[in-house]
Amino acid sequence: MRLSHLLGACSLAAAMVAAATAHAQNRPEFVQAGRTSIAIHKPASGPAPHIAILVTHRTANNLNNIACREMASRGFLGVCFNTRFVNNEAAVKSEEIMLDVKAAFDYAKSQPGITKVSRLGHSGGSPVMSLYQAVAENGIAYCRTPERLTTCDFDVPALTPADGLIYPDAHPGNPAQGVRGINPSLVVENRKIRVIPELDPFSPANGYNPKGPSKYSKEFQTRYYAAQSKVMTDQLNHVLGAKARMAKGEYLYPDDDVVLVPFSDQEGSAGLMLMDPSIPEFIRTKSPRKLIKNDGSIVTEIVHSAAVPELNQQKANREFDNGTKLLTFTSYLSANATRSTNSLDGIEDCSSNTSTICNVQSIKAPTLIAAMGGWRFIRDQERMYELSPATDKDYIVIEGAEHNYTPCKPCEKTPGQYGNSVKNLFDYMAKWANERFPK
Repeated sequence: MRLSHLLGACSLAAAMVAAATAHAQNRPEFVQAGRTSIAIHKPASGPAPHIAILVTHRTANNLNNIACREMASRGFLGVCFNTRFVNNEAAVKSEEIMLDVKAAFDYAKSQPGITKVSRLGHSGGSPVMSLYQAVAENGIAYCRTPERLTTCDFDVPALTPADGLIYPDAHPGNPAQGVRGINPSLVVENRKIRVIPELDPFSPANGYNPKGPSKYSKEFQTRYYAAQSKVMTDQLNHVLGAKARMAKGEYLYPDDDVVLVPFSDQEGSAGLMLMDPSIPEFIRTKSPRKLIKNDGSIVTEIVHSAAVPELNQQKANREFDNGTKLLTFTSYLSANATRSTNSLDGIEDCSSNTSTICNVQSIKAPTLIAAMGGWRFIRDQERMYELSPATDKDYIVIEGAEHNYTPCKPCEKTPGQYGNSVKNLFDYMAKWANERFPK
């Protein structure tokens, strides 16, 4: 996601908070539960809440997340918490985050009047929440299957399943995001970059447009997706080989090492969908689906994202700060790598516990999936909906919403065209939860 969009989203979110102060408290209560920091957002008035909404992210600071504020203003208890790996991607061991989710869940469940708890998995929070729920519903064996790159290799206490799952703009998983962001045309040789012209996504000869929407041919896309997979597979094999030598005492270190993943980080992603917003596998639904229009009405149709191309990726992709990930073997294998044959539809989702796509296939709790109509996870989230075995499941797209729920200003053809995206999303989420969990 572009930093400029994030900053814009934060500014708009701040304005929305100011407008909502009559309904939700502006001073959350902070508590510590083990290694988990929690911010409790309560309604400022009205009946005491009976439904708690848990919100977190793998590494981002979520204590003031907009979801907790918006749901508190609608009568819910918003429980936003940080994991033990906040602001520390290199230290992440995804499976251990279940312990932090448990701490926040148990705290929320213990609050007076709370009878139901739902988990909200947005973006990097979606693999976190879905893994916890999959293990809670199916037992610890779920995260110890042989095909996983890493497993739950510690004592996992009994986990209580959530009453419901809400996925607003969940992504398929960090490993899937990682392989899709790789620029396979860049090779580092003797501390210099060599470009493979036939794979360069920033070459006009391959369809790149630096001033507007790019248009990559199907043939180029096929080559590119396979090449992305090969880059990750080669690095994955290198790390696994080093781990094997480590286990034999034949490696430099006995425990861990550093992995540099260049030209692929989220800000500097070389994912083709960022430059070419016409690629259907990312930006439109396969079947007619519900769409909340800006005026609050709901229509059913093939939904197309309103996302516009990102024009700064060529520069950001080459930068260390924006285009490169500095990880450890542990965080790479646990949260950033996957087996695959191509990055589009050849990802072996269940090779990683950090896969929302894999985890939702084992979750039967009531599930709401809400895609943002100004972003690029529309089809991924539709797949989650299709694969979910839940008998009570819902899928809807919020017109013109960016990844962080706020209106996609660059997508608008007229000012304010998508101005109600936040209200529409959280009104729908509140209605969905209240209908399933009446007091």
